[in-house]
Amino acid sequence: MADGGQRPAYENPVEGLDSGYYAKSCPDMEGIVQRIVNEAFDADYTVAAGLIRLFFHDFAVGGCDASILIDAPGSEKYAKSSKTLRGFGLIEAIKTELEEHCPRTVSCADILTAATRDVSREVGVGYWPLKFGRKDGKQSSAAAADKYVPMGRESVTDLIALFESNGLNVRDLVVLSGAHSIGKATCAAVKPRLCNSKPDTLDRKYGDFLRRKCRHSGYFAEYERVELDGETPTVFDNMYFKNLERKMGLLETDQKMLEDSRTKSFVQEMVREPEEFKHEFAMAMRRLGEVQVLTGNEGEVRHKCSAVNKY
Repeated sequence: MADGGQRPAYENPVEGLDSGYYAKSCPDMEGIVQRIVNEAFDADYTVAAGLIRLFFHDFAVGGCDASILIDAPGSEKYAKSSKTLRGFGLIEAIKTELEEHCPRTVSCADILTAATRDVSREVGVGYWPLKFGRKDGKQSSAAAADKYVPMGRESVTDLIALFESNGLNVRDLVVLSGAHSIGKATCAAVKPRLCNSKPDTLDRKYGDFLRRKCRHSGYFAEYERVELDGETPTVFDNMYFKNLERKMGLLETDQKMLEDSRTKSFVQEMVREPEEFKHEFAMAMRRLGEVQVLTGNEGEVRHKCSAVNKY
C-alpha cells in the first residue's frame, strides 16, 4: 500500500479468529454485551467516547489483548497517558455477567472489542462484523504505555510510524482520528499548544476561548476538560475534519494532519464525504481490533478483567 490509502478487496483473515467462535460455548455472548452497553449508553452517552478511547489505548501497546484492563502496580492503567481513561467498570460488569452464563469462556479482549463496536453503533457509526477468539495478555506496562500511546503533541511522522508498525496505513490514521468528533481532552494536553502555537496554526477566536477555558494550571489542568470538537461535541460526524480546515483542531496532532502532504488529501476527503467517513471509520475499527491479537495458547481467558489468572 505504497500510496497509503488503497486496500485490496480481500484482506487476509487473522488465524485463530472466527465469527462463530462462541456459537456453541457462549451463544448469547454478543446479545449480553450489547444489552449492557446499551443500558450504559442510555444512562450516560459519554460512555461512547470513553470506550473508544479505552479500546485505542489497548491497541497502542502490544495490540488488542486487554492489557489496559489489568489493575496492578506498574500496569498500563497507571501510566500518565491513562489518567483520564474510563470504562473499566463497564467492561468488568459485562465480564461478571458472562461468567455467570459461560464461565471461563469469553476473553476480556473480545468483550472490549464487542463493547466498543456496539457503543459506536449507538452514536451513529456503521455496523462492522466481528470475529472472536482473542486471548488476554498477561503483561501490562505503564512505561510501554507512556512510550507508545499518543498524547496529542506527536509529529505526523511518529503517528504514521505507530500505525504502519501495526499493519495499518495513513488513511486509517486519518479516519480513526475522527474519533475526536466526540469526547473531551484535558487542558493539560492543550495548554502547551496555547503557549507555543503560532498565530497561523490556531484560529484566533478559538484560541482565546481555549485560553479562558484552560486558564488554570497545575493540578486543575489535569482535570479541566474541553470538547475535542467545539462545534458538534455530542454528535459523531465529520465536523472534526471541517474544524481542521478552519484551524480549530484542538490538539496539535489533529491540526498537523491538514498541514502534512501525506495526510491532507484524506482529511479533505472526509470533509467532502460525511457518510463515507462513518463507513470508513467502522472498517478501520475492525482492522484495529485484529492487530497483534493473541489466539490459541498465546494468552489466557481471565477470570476477572482487572487481574491475570493465578495458577
